[in-house]
Amino acid sequence: MGWQVSNLSPQVEQTIDAICALGCEVVSAYIKALQKGELRPEYQLLNETQRASLLQELQSIMSVYEGKYQ
Repeated sequence: MGWQVSNLSPQVEQTIDAICALGCEVVSAYIKALQKGELRPEYQLLNETQRASLLQELQSIMSVYEGKYQ
């Protein structure tokens, strides 16, 4: 994706890029998994704070679709 948000760790940014590359429906599934506290291989090495940032950023990215995939 190539975008940079200064307050995110490089690990979170890389995870966002990797998950978003999988497509909108997959991103929505990851959002639901994060909300439930489920660990997935793509983000299991992130700490709790990083996972919260990941969830927030994925939700922000998906907000442009206004619930189409949620």
